[in-house]
Amino acid sequence: MTTVFVAAAALEDIPEGTCRAVNLNGIRVVVAHLADGFHAVENRCSHANSPLLTGKIYNGRQIACPIHGARFDLRTGAAKSPPAFTDLMIFPVRVADGQVEVGMPETNLA
Repeated sequence: MTTVFVAAAALEDIPEGTCRAVNLNGIRVVVAHLADGFHAVENRCSHANSPLLTGKIYNGRQIACPIHGARFDLRTGAAKSPPAFTDLMIFPVRVADGQVEVGMPETNLA
């Protein structure tokens, strides 16, 4: 499957230590700017199927579900605490021409 990079935000819109929720071609994604660069995971708790909290990054690399507090690693998508045990989908990220771009499967492009 081919990956196509889609602009998610301007570089300055996601300062280091923050994350932002975006909808890219019908897929809810969280784009995070961590100390080691940009990362993207699906914006959906694998336990509660709800959007994740994007206002706070825990332990320098985790995001939480607002319903039951499950946490996920923003680098790997790994479920880090119950009640979630299923990992999140991750997406490649690059910076090009001042834009943070997320790699989306070509089948999701309109």
